[in-house]
Amino acid sequence: MIEIDWKNDYCNDFVCYKCQQAKLKLGRFEKGKKLFYCPQCQRKVSSSINLNRRSLYLESRLVDEEIDWSKDYNGEFICPDCQTLGMIAWGVKKPNNKRQFRCPACRNVEQESCQIRLKAIPDPTTPEITWYTNHRIKGFVCPECQAENMYLAHVDKHNKIRFLCRTCRKHQYNSIGLTRSNISYFNDNPIKMLPFNWEEDQWDLRSINPNFDQRDKSYCILNFAEIEANWFKTEAKKYIQHLCKAGNAFGTIGLHLSALRFFARYLKQTGITSFEQINRSLILDYLAQLEIVNKQKLGGLRNFFMVGTVKGWFNIDQDIIRDEDYPRRRRGNPDPLSDVVREQIEQNLHRLPDPIARMWLISFFAAMRPSELALLKQDCLIQEGQHWKLVWQRKKTNDYHQIPISRTIAKVVQQQQEYIKDLWGNEWDYLFCHYHELSATEPSQPNLKPIKKVLSQSFNPLIISIRTLIKDLDIRDENGQLAKFQHKLLRPTRLTQLFEQGHDLAVISAWAGHKHFATTSTYYTKVSCDLIEQEAGHIQRALVNSEGHRVPYESFPKSFWEKPQAHKLELSGTHINTPIYGYCGLDLDQDCHKFRACYTCGNFVATPEKLPQYIKTRDELRGKQSKALAAGQDVLVEQFARQADQLDKIIASLQEVA
Repeated sequence: MIEIDWKNDYCNDFVCYKCQQAKLKLGRFEKGKKLFYCPQCQRKVSSSINLNRRSLYLESRLVDEEIDWSKDYNGEFICPDCQTLGMIAWGVKKPNNKRQFRCPACRNVEQESCQIRLKAIPDPTTPEITWYTNHRIKGFVCPECQAENMYLAHVDKHNKIRFLCRTCRKHQYNSIGLTRSNISYFNDNPIKMLPFNWEEDQWDLRSINPNFDQRDKSYCILNFAEIEANWFKTEAKKYIQHLCKAGNAFGTIGLHLSALRFFARYLKQTGITSFEQINRSLILDYLAQLEIVNKQKLGGLRNFFMVGTVKGWFNIDQDIIRDEDYPRRRRGNPDPLSDVVREQIEQNLHRLPDPIARMWLISFFAAMRPSELALLKQDCLIQEGQHWKLVWQRKKTNDYHQIPISRTIAKVVQQQQEYIKDLWGNEWDYLFCHYHELSATEPSQPNLKPIKKVLSQSFNPLIISIRTLIKDLDIRDENGQLAKFQHKLLRPTRLTQLFEQGHDLAVISAWAGHKHFATTSTYYTKVSCDLIEQEAGHIQRALVNSEGHRVPYESFPKSFWEKPQAHKLELSGTHINTPIYGYCGLDLDQDCHKFRACYTCGNFVATPEKLPQYIKTRDELRGKQSKALAAGQDVLVEQFARQADQLDKIIASLQEVA
């Protein structure tokens, strides 16, 4: 064994584990251990830990009476999260009486041990099989991410076993229920329409309103079974039938019924037995006990009371729900895809199946809503001479919208039309279709299977494919975070792009099909920092008046920022008149009384770009001043001197800013 003379051989070779900068210095020897200290962060470190004490650390319960943590523990533990040496003893957590340690680097707090709760659960259908919670099931592979990291989650009330993949956090069942929606999902044939029967609790809305679109099929079945009070259920059925006949979307009708279900549960809890007992005080109590109050719950209930009173089903005070009862709605600025993310996605669209890539190209170019793309018909492409346009029906506004498109987009539409005709001929009316066998790991979607259904909201092929592409290529935003994608982001992204390209707001609003410019500017056009710098940066640098003082831009008229060229001054000089360079800060409708005397006007704005011209003009004015003085022309001497003095102030300020 080699003996080390630490006092002579150690030359500050160790680096401090905490600050990672200073070299540790040898301190003293204590209990057979060498103590080091950092001269920068003053941290003390022991060279080793006593083996007798180490055994105590590994016990399931640390006995504080046997360990003096303030003296014996010197930061020997390593953080399990960031692998940094030097966990700090952080007291004892009282509920479980476990000692805690805090990492000085990542600041995570860890306990001395974790408790793994293994619970045996017999299989509900095969008793000889036993499952265990918190135990990785060998041989089970996640169908989403292909990771062998499946754990038992729980057994639901239908005796179906639910598994959780701890890699992708997706849940999987051991089997699926033969519900109408599942049968429809795995079967190309549509759900058979149920005949309408008022007495039944399960209604098929298609039998009430046959004028529905393909997307409504997902919400066509409603169930009144959860509304137990017959007096309330009868009026609720009348209301739902009224909404359906009025042409409301099935999804919207479902939200209204959901609001009535919540209220019906509360009526049962409070023992309400008639509409005469429903008053303002009851509504306030109902809102107070709700965990979440949103527009859907209040709006559906308020509209129910209004329609029922107007129709004469019951009599409820229309002031029972007020505007102030609604939670304050926050409508933030649009959050389009950044150019960095969008460009990376568009450069790799070739990695996606052609039909899904076409979804992106058409939806983005036309700034379509997701529902509009799903219901886009094959006859949407119209040619007028050499020009092409896209025409489609919009469900939200119940009208037709059209935009001019390029030949490239027209060719994309034609390719998709040929693709659909090759699949089903004239049996499918829509330009796009839904798909099964979508992969969450492979952007190329090798097992893609087209089916004759409109694009789904929950399993949208475009959303799944783009998100898969983002993960596969590790596409990140400007903050270094993995990019996020939703189909609804394409619309504000496209409109913002048109705005930044310099198109007039009226053109962008017409492209989006908005009735009001304010809708476009407020919710769909985000002004980027680059655009702000491009449009206003050169003017902001020029905010120096004739006295050489910086002037805040708020003091200038609105037209100064909207139409800066209208305020620009570019006047050549003569033997008497001085050349003028800069901007005029007066409103465009206001008369100017200092023509050609701009340098002495308080509304004059100088620009740094013209600094060489200002210097040249100032020198010329000083020369003219000397000549006028020699010629005895006192008026010109005063005129030239005054302008030259003002230019001196402007030049000094601009040179200071530069």
